[in-house]
This record gives sequence, C-alpha cells and structure tokens, in this order.
Amino acid sequence: MMKPSLRDYLGISLFWFALSFFWGAVLILVLPDRVEQLVGSQEKDRVLAIVTSIGAFVASATQILFGAISDRSRHRMGRRRPYLIVGTLLTTVALFAFPAARTVWTLLGVYILIQFLLNVANGPYQALIPDRIPWQYHGTASAWMGICTLLGRIGGPFAASLLLGSERGLFWLMVLFALFLNAFMLLNVWLVHEEPYTGNSPTLWEAIASSYNVPLRPYPSFVWLLLSRLAIMMGIYTVNFCLLYYLRDTLGYREEAFQLITNFMILSTVTGILGTIPAGKLADRYSKRLILALSCLICLLAGMGFLFATDLRVVYIAVGIFGAGFGVFQAVDWALACNLLPEEAPAKYMGVWGIADTLPQVVAPLIAGPVAYSINTQVGMGAGYRVLMLLAMVYWAIGTVVIRYIREREGPQPVGY
Repeated sequence: MMKPSLRDYLGISLFWFALSFFWGAVLILVLPDRVEQLVGSQEKDRVLAIVTSIGAFVASATQILFGAISDRSRHRMGRRRPYLIVGTLLTTVALFAFPAARTVWTLLGVYILIQFLLNVANGPYQALIPDRIPWQYHGTASAWMGICTLLGRIGGPFAASLLLGSERGLFWLMVLFALFLNAFMLLNVWLVHEEPYTGNSPTLWEAIASSYNVPLRPYPSFVWLLLSRLAIMMGIYTVNFCLLYYLRDTLGYREEAFQLITNFMILSTVTGILGTIPAGKLADRYSKRLILALSCLICLLAGMGFLFATDLRVVYIAVGIFGAGFGVFQAVDWALACNLLPEEAPAKYMGVWGIADTLPQVVAPLIAGPVAYSINTQVGMGAGYRVLMLLAMVYWAIGTVVIRYIREREGPQPVGY
C-alpha cells in the first residue's frame, strides 16, 4: 500500500479552507450581526436560534442524502467530484440573494437554500479521506485537513470584520465567499483523481430511499465517537452563538468586539496549527483515543480560564491554550472517525458523522437562545451569555468523558515508519 503524496493530501484538504472561511464568518459574525440589524437587541437571541437551527437541520439531512447517493454514483468523473462542482456553482447563485434579504423570513429562506446547496457539495466531498487515503495515514491526512480548516476559520471572520462595517460590505463579502468557494473547488477537482464506480448501482430512487437507513448497532465505537463529538460541538456552537454578544454585552467591549474576535481567531489559529502538525503524525503511531482525550482536557481547562477571566491578558492566554488543544482535536477526532468508519458506504456514514457537527447547530441555539433571553431579561443584559459559556464547558466535559468507551481498530504500522 503506497504512501500518499503531497498532491493526495492537498486534494482531500484544500476545499475545507473555503468551507471554513465561509462558515467561520457566517456563524460567528455575519448571521448574528444581520439578525440583530433586522430584529433589534431584545429579540436577537430567539430569532438567531430559530434561523441557525433550521439551517443546520437542512444541512444534516442533505449531507446524508447526497453522501448516500454519491456512494453509488457511476459518473465518469467519479463518485464525489460531480456533486462538489454542481453544489458549489449553485451555492454561488444563492449567495448573492443574502444581502437582499430585508426580513427575517427572506433571510431564513436564503439561509436554508445556501445550507442545502453547499451540503450537496460537502456531503460527498468529506468522504474523500476514506476514499483516497489508506487508513494507516488518516492521522496525517486529518492534520492537513485540520490546518486548512483552522486557516479558513481565521480568514473568514477576519474578512467579515473588515468588510461588514463598510457600505455594501455585505455584498463584497459574498463576492469574496463566491471566489474562494469556486477557486478551491476547481483546485480540488484538478488535484483529485477518481475512477468511476464499478459496483452494483441502485436506481436514483433506491439510493434516496436507502439513504436514511443507517445501521449503527454493529459499530458501537463509531456511535460513542459520534456522541463525544456531538457533546463537544454543542459546546463550540454555544460559544459561537453568543461570542459576539458576550463581548459586547457581558464584558462591555461593544466597539472593540469585532477586533477582539479577529484577535482571538488569529491567536487560536496560530496555536492550533502548532498543535495540529505534530498531532497527525502522533495519531498515525499511537492511540488516537488517548491523544483525543488529552486534547479535550486541555481545551476544557482553557475554556474555564476564558469564562472566569476578568483581565484581558488572561483571556488571551486562555484562548491561545484552547487553540493548541483544539488543533490537536481537529486532527485526531477526524482521523479516529475514519478509523472507525464502516467501509461499505463511507460517504453515507460520513454524512451521519456530519450530524455530530450540524445537529448541535440545531440544538445548541434552541437551548442557548431561550436561556440567554430569560436570564438577560430577569438578571440583566449580558448575564445570560456568561451562563452560556459555563454551559458550553459542561457540554465539553461530557464529550471528554464519553471518549473512554471508544475502542480503536488495530492494524499494521504504515510502510516507512
């Protein structure tokens, strides 16, 4: 079994930069800011919870559906690339409707459309690691993916913080999103070589009908990893939901909030990359489960420091440590998922794996919005967001404990190690 080349690693990683660039900006800054503009400060929590939750539900369903369809696709370009192309091109059209949304209902409609179309691309695309990379090298491949994700995660909010305050800034931000998504889609299509699927292929209706038939009982460790990631991403999306409001209303940095978020993203990305690079190699040699648990403990301790800090310097230290731990988590968690992935339908099960990321986008805001609204109105504006930060750490602790029930697959070490 040949060791993957640099081209192989880039081919399964680069589009993650564009995806993270887009979603990092939209979920942390663009959508919360737009909702507040449309409904005002008093209703923003509840409205944002509804919009993000419905959008995430659509994303979950779409990933599983088109992942399952792509598993049996016979297109001459391969199983994944046609969906990557079509989904990205159609998303580009939908992006330019976003600035034109002048009511909550039109904003919701556009957001649902973007979630659907972009996940037509993302559902099949995320199966490229198990498709193209031998399992012995999943740690290194996941590290490449983690670096691209982290770089996008800083680039998107940074671009949004620069453009949103300017006239027609939202429009130009959508132009930037379109350019990045299409450029990296084309680059990935060129880098990845896929053979047409030659196995038994069901009809389109049969593929659709079977897409949500996903047996999980035979794969208990995969289920435990799903539950662990589900809890941890509940923490992440609870923080994403309230971070802008936390800085503005709880800590009092209303004018500096965009800049502080940008600074946090830069710092956590730099330290995250420093954590990701060695994590991939270590995950190929040693227990992924152990490395994952250690990374979660680091993140949990750093998050508690961020929650209770009153000095901005302490906040920066906590953010930096969290970034390093989350960089390790990004690489090893994905590698462990690929290690445990059922082989017969990788994209469909990767769609299920994606639910551990998208379902928290549904549930976390539905919990966080009412909690923040209730405490802010009864105790005082800003108090609710501190409670949400504490709730996020509880989620993360649960996700860390669940890791102990996971059992990895064992096999020979890769050639050349």
